[in-house]
Amino acid sequence: MSQAPAASVDSPTSNQGRRIFLLDRREFAWVIVGSLVFAAVFFYPVLCDVIYLGPGLHDWLLAPPHFSNLTQVPNNNDADLFDQLRWVPYYTLTHYHQWPFWNPYKCGGMSMIGNPESGIVTPFLLIYLGGGLLAGIFLEIYLHIAIAFVGGYVLGRELGLRPIACVVLAGMFPSSSWLPLHIAFGHLNFLSAGYFPWIIAMLLAACRLGQAFPAAIGGLFCALALTEGNYAFPWAVMLVAIVATTLAVTTLSLRPLIMAAIIGAFAITLSALKLVPVEEMLRLHPRDFGASWLSFNGAMTSLFSRDQDAYAPSPSVWYMVEYGGYLSAPFVAFALAGIVAAPRRALPFVLGGVVFFLLFRGDTGPHALVTYLRELPLGSNIGICGRWVIPLVFCVGVLAALGAQFLCDHWGRWGPRAAAVILTIGLVDAWVVGSPNYRYLFHYHFDRPAVSASFRQYWVETPIFMTYIGQANMGSVNCKAFGYYVPNDGIFAYNQPGYRGEYWLRGSGKVYQTKWSPNRLSFEVSATAPTTLVINQNFDYDWHLASGNGKMTSDQGRLAVDVAAGHQQLTVYYRPQHIALAVLMTLVGCLAFVLVWWWERPPAGRDSVPLILTTFPARIGSNSRWSSF
Repeated sequence: MSQAPAASVDSPTSNQGRRIFLLDRREFAWVIVGSLVFAAVFFYPVLCDVIYLGPGLHDWLLAPPHFSNLTQVPNNNDADLFDQLRWVPYYTLTHYHQWPFWNPYKCGGMSMIGNPESGIVTPFLLIYLGGGLLAGIFLEIYLHIAIAFVGGYVLGRELGLRPIACVVLAGMFPSSSWLPLHIAFGHLNFLSAGYFPWIIAMLLAACRLGQAFPAAIGGLFCALALTEGNYAFPWAVMLVAIVATTLAVTTLSLRPLIMAAIIGAFAITLSALKLVPVEEMLRLHPRDFGASWLSFNGAMTSLFSRDQDAYAPSPSVWYMVEYGGYLSAPFVAFALAGIVAAPRRALPFVLGGVVFFLLFRGDTGPHALVTYLRELPLGSNIGICGRWVIPLVFCVGVLAALGAQFLCDHWGRWGPRAAAVILTIGLVDAWVVGSPNYRYLFHYHFDRPAVSASFRQYWVETPIFMTYIGQANMGSVNCKAFGYYVPNDGIFAYNQPGYRGEYWLRGSGKVYQTKWSPNRLSFEVSATAPTTLVINQNFDYDWHLASGNGKMTSDQGRLAVDVAAGHQQLTVYYRPQHIALAVLMTLVGCLAFVLVWWWERPPAGRDSVPLILTTFPARIGSNSRWSSF
């Protein structure tokens, strides 16, 4: 960033310098409009024909848009997995009016809210509730692209950059191939990586202002990175740690570390509704992906090859989807210029790029960086190494913005013009290389099974149609290797040998189911002697007896109840063990968020601008040292 903008930002008399976001109303409005246009352009291939498989534009771009694509559930590889993780909460809330704690539609039953890949505790759930599954999926993707763009621009302003350089930062990260590649295979849990620029922007704003409320906003975005996905949360934590530590050392100040700690505190409390159940799930059923690695040549292919098609030859053992993160040549040139021209400001993101590149390479030796991460709590759940390309691309995007700023600051009026031309070339190149992958959301088709009159388990050879199976009032038993799952060897589907029904008694007697819902099951039991009621769903410690005389137990991994002799009405229900603690932590986080805002709000009458543009008095030390960052 240039010295002039930085000085004006941090001047004690500058009204702009006291704002959380360094944009006025007019600029913010234009950025919002620009983000929606940007998202529409880059997401447009979702409307194109998928008959041709392969890179490039070819004839599919010239054909009329296929609006019928928006009337079907995306189905390509893992897409169904995440469709189902959206449909189950939506259907549980709207049809059964229950909180989506349990998912009976997958693996013979497993925790819904404790699934690391679920997206429940998020404002986007409201879109699903209001518009349904299809509108929710497409708007979730589209709006996350726009959110990432706006966040990049806000971060650019926080770094003191000119508008062109801000657009470089706003556009490069969400236009890189990592996003359309993952969305092509339905990996909606990576959308929350779009909050990275917001989190870092709020860290820097908190340091500039010397106040906690921007850090609280950063903690909110960090919490959403967890509640809407899984991998983006540890990446965000590492980004905050790297940037804050580097700033603390280079500025000889504890302020960045204090603000990082505030971000962490709000991230934990505001995400507790999902964090607590997920911790319990991973502790009981850890998922170990095992070793994965990428050769240096493979890494270069993943980053610089223009063949970023989802079905391109893989640089390692998985699909290209897991490794691609295209760095367009114009943006690479910008990034190199940024490192040379502004080494101090580039340092946090250079270090971040190095760390994430080493993690991107994976298990390259006994002392590879990822081996030490696995020693941390829940570290064994670290996924495929190629996914670390996402925060790596983000760091390069910040460096590219610094390089664009250098060009804008030199050669008079020709500098900004040259930067705008290079930016345009980079964005067009990124669109041509990466965006065609959005077509692949509709690669597969499936004949829907007939709707079952009562809920029952169902087995199908290829477990990529769980959403359709659930909509047919059935649970998909064959789900292994498709997302997070739990062992279900004791669960049998009605179309498998050994199936005894969805419930039965071990001994003599009769049992009828009087009510079925995802979280609550009721039975009428008549037993001539003490026996066991077996339910064809997985046992979980968080199932409880609501009424009746019995005791919850496990029958070869199946949910069961030991019942006494006689006739009785029996009801069992599912509730996560520590859900009360999670709710309390979330309420404390929300209360603290409001109190911090109240304490640091501007005096009445100082400004009439919206909250996001509000100015605040600095409360922690001097701001002068931050003008040089």
